[in-house]
Amino acid sequence: MIVQWCVKGLALESDQDAKDLIDSSRGICCNWWRRVGTISPNWIRDKLTPQNLDLHINHFTTPDPATGDPFNVATPFISLSAGTVERDAAAQTNIVHRARMTALWFGTDFGRRDQCYLYLCWVVVAPRRAVQIEGVSEEPRDLNTYRRYSAYQTEGEITAKVLIPDNQIMGCEKWEWDQNANILRKNWTHPNPRFTPPETLSNVRELI
Repeated sequence: MIVQWCVKGLALESDQDAKDLIDSSRGICCNWWRRVGTISPNWIRDKLTPQNLDLHINHFTTPDPATGDPFNVATPFISLSAGTVERDAAAQTNIVHRARMTALWFGTDFGRRDQCYLYLCWVVVAPRRAVQIEGVSEEPRDLNTYRRYSAYQTEGEITAKVLIPDNQIMGCEKWEWDQNANILRKNWTHPNPRFTPPETLSNVRELI
């Protein structure tokens, strides 16, 4: 397994909403859980399928065959960005797509807002596909594992499932558009006092 740092960009209505996500200890829930209010283990198993993951990554606003609603309204997955590298064969160069830049793009609602909130977190990523396993995240940015073409591969996506636990979120950053300099600047940081550093994990088990 791999411990992977990620960033989640959210377009929220106020500073208080952004800080409440940290202070409430609830973690970052998927849209499906927020919509239905209560979920059960057997429902989770039914939702975590390769077909639904493909809808989440490549057809986010396509109507769900089961409900007719756009899939993003009730997706069991959570998109994060970890950055990625795109190879431009024609130019014989590699193009780096930074995680924070992608998260800012989504958090500002694709440039329509002048502020957004970024959440820094870590997840455990499986080295192979494991869509049905709730506790590990998928890595669609990895072309060795996800070989089917996707127009969104350069978003550097790591896909979490159902919930990012509170203690895996280091904190929240507010970014605002500086009109004079024409750039986004970090305004403040709201740390999570319950954060557990990923260094706590190790794949080495000591002798008893």
